[in-house]
Amino acid sequence: MKKVRLTQVNQYGQAFYIGKYDPRVLVKLADQSIDVGSLQEAQRPLEKQHLQELSEYVSPRKKGMLPASVMLGTKDRNRLVVEKETEPDGEISFFMWFPQAPEEIREYENTIDIIDGQHRLFAFSDRYRDEEMKDDVVYEMAFSLFITPSVEMRRRLFTVTNEKQKAVNGNLLLYLKSKLGMLNQAEKQYYPIVNSLATEACSPLKGRIIMSAEKITKGYKAKELIKILDKAKIGQLQVNHQLLTAAEQVKAISTYLSAWESFYGRSYTSPGKETMTKISGLRYVLLLMPTFLEYAVTRQKKFEQEFVRSVIQKLEDYKGLGEEETLFDRSLEFRGEGATIKMAEDDATGLKAYLASSDSNGFNPLA
Repeated sequence: MKKVRLTQVNQYGQAFYIGKYDPRVLVKLADQSIDVGSLQEAQRPLEKQHLQELSEYVSPRKKGMLPASVMLGTKDRNRLVVEKETEPDGEISFFMWFPQAPEEIREYENTIDIIDGQHRLFAFSDRYRDEEMKDDVVYEMAFSLFITPSVEMRRRLFTVTNEKQKAVNGNLLLYLKSKLGMLNQAEKQYYPIVNSLATEACSPLKGRIIMSAEKITKGYKAKELIKILDKAKIGQLQVNHQLLTAAEQVKAISTYLSAWESFYGRSYTSPGKETMTKISGLRYVLLLMPTFLEYAVTRQKKFEQEFVRSVIQKLEDYKGLGEEETLFDRSLEFRGEGATIKMAEDDATGLKAYLASSDSNGFNPLA
């Protein structure tokens, strides 16, 4: 057993303790039956992707730090007992004996509840920890320890810890992650594209994308645009069996959006109240882009504004719109992200069939 020094903290007559210990041991003192997706009485379910991300982050390769403490609670007053002793100067100090050897750890399994921070702790479990995170790698984790808290107390602590915090701006986190090399796969692929769209002169979105926490009236959040480009699979577009380079993607997107602007007489640079220049309209437009580019390749046409405008007209024709109608008049389809995505997918499928039929002039080889 190992003697772990504790600092007692008192708040309105309630004492808890702060200490530090090896998270690879601490996690083994929790309930080992807890697994991804399991419903818990005072916690959210574990998410495998989050565990994997944290495991990689704290690996010796990344050298990620977790300075915030996890919150724990003991289950049995007769085990993991807080003890105290008098120091030479007369001060009272607190400590607890924690298991250290493998047989001791097995004996103390399921003696603590994780009140908050279970993903941080379970990232060090044998099931999820990185293979480079060996036992001899020095890594300590701070913890706050409550003595046999009730289920109600654990629920209250979890709720207060998570609900009372103001969420950090997602775009700001994205910006910081880009500087720290912590972007996920989709973000790594599309962050440079979005950044170029926000800064290059050819882009209709220049100066209109919120890359961090800056204020831009009716601006488009970089995080949301990355999500849209990933959904549209822009990075998987090919010409002559070659993936488009980042520069080619930026040029194609800029040409494509400029064509929509000129077709409808709208502006992404100076947006009004119209649906097309809102994020919902932009989502619809970008989700259709692969269909437009694929048609250009099929017809061996240059992907220029005139071509894009001609396909927009064909999309209107396919949908049977009148002269005064636009593709953005059905406002209900743009109120929810799911509805907009479905409409874009349906329109892409219908447009492909319409273009194929138009190009064949209705020829039926079986007639």
